[in-house]
Amino acid sequence: MARGPVFFATSWRYRLFSAAAMPPNDGRPLRTRPATRPAEPSRPQRRGGGGGGAAGAEAPPRRRTQGGHPRPAVRGPHVKVPHEVARLLRAGHPWVFRNAVLRPLALPEGAVIPVMDLDGYLIGHGLHEPEGAIAIRMVSLAPEFEWNEAEMLARVRAAVRRRGTGVPAEACRLIHAEADGFPGLAVDRLGSYLLVYKYGKIAETYLDALVPILEQELKPAGIYLQDRIRGVTPDDRRPPAFHLAGKAAPPEVEVDEDGLKFLVDVTAPVSPGLFLDLREGRRLFEAWSRGRSVCNLFSFTGAFGLRALRGGATSVTHVDAAARSHARCRQNLSASKMDPEAIEAITGDAFALLEKFRQRGRVWDLVIVDPPPFSNVKGSTFSALKDYGELMRAVAGVVGPGGHVLAISNAVRLGEEEFLLAVGEGVHAAGRAARLVGECGLPPDFPVPPAFIEGRYLKIKLLQFD
Repeated sequence: MARGPVFFATSWRYRLFSAAAMPPNDGRPLRTRPATRPAEPSRPQRRGGGGGGAAGAEAPPRRRTQGGHPRPAVRGPHVKVPHEVARLLRAGHPWVFRNAVLRPLALPEGAVIPVMDLDGYLIGHGLHEPEGAIAIRMVSLAPEFEWNEAEMLARVRAAVRRRGTGVPAEACRLIHAEADGFPGLAVDRLGSYLLVYKYGKIAETYLDALVPILEQELKPAGIYLQDRIRGVTPDDRRPPAFHLAGKAAPPEVEVDEDGLKFLVDVTAPVSPGLFLDLREGRRLFEAWSRGRSVCNLFSFTGAFGLRALRGGATSVTHVDAAARSHARCRQNLSASKMDPEAIEAITGDAFALLEKFRQRGRVWDLVIVDPPPFSNVKGSTFSALKDYGELMRAVAGVVGPGGHVLAISNAVRLGEEEFLLAVGEGVHAAGRAARLVGECGLPPDFPVPPAFIEGRYLKIKLLQFD
């Protein structure tokens, strides 16, 4: 299973724009329009108007401004984008999709390039990507910008300062890609180790400069790199995380989250064993567990189950297709000083087991549904984008009267509205009724720029059934 910000270029805003029929750049310096526009026709002075000019004198040429500043005269390579895109970028969206670039440039990967609106006003600076759906990744909205070690150091320090109250010291995200100023890259702290996720090839252009800074500022025992550029398929087999620096990590590193202990593997090819982005969901789940029977579907290494036990659940059942996930859950229970056999572990396909539970009349008070975006279990393929409604239909059959479901999706392409629609349709198809009574999203160490809708990939909804 894989989760996290595996981003896709699907913003509806950019679907409005097609690539403009512009001649290719021939390598000559590009010039913007003059910083001033031609003088306007003369107008009569207002009577009694001050200013000292003679009546009827021409007004001096005016400089067009943006935010009170004159339009800069930018020479050399730059990118112009439509006004609608410029508005998004100024509001914090960090990507310029290729179909929104009006004049593509033949620049090396990672080159810093000014980004301007159609009127020639500077928006900011971005890093150029020659291939893929994203052409420019914004790195600054400042008028002047240099992408160097000093800038990276300042950004690392700022990101660390922002991780304050409520963020576990041993298991947290220290750098969250564009929100912390590092396009296509994230860094997690897991115990004394750092795990770097590479989400875009653009990160390769500055990773060698960043690693020494991480060593200098954070003093980790070691640093590992997980390559997330290549998409995950149901049968995907990725190599282990690459050892970048420091000493080699043991196969099990113990980390603390809100007083519970979890064993993680920073060398794992996909997930180290604890989804840090689900922390707020786990806290919500624990608060609702007291006095309730709990079923944890797609339980993975059991983090929600441990929360439920500590929260006072009367019983906890785990369902997962991988027996090794149940084994790691028992290790986590032992590490947290809990009975390793306190949770009922059932191995198998969730859909088949849900039908078996329904036929036997087995129900729970609180069910958590946290499927991977896609999976393949013994030839049975699941896609959250297409099958979440059907999954909710099956889940509704095992929820007791007045029971609750915590429905989760981290599929970027399954947007908020589509997700809730799929949930509602599945509940209705089962002949049940439910209402939304709570929700949460990403924790504070996973910040998102205001206009970056794609960055808000995690949906966590608490539903109460009739």
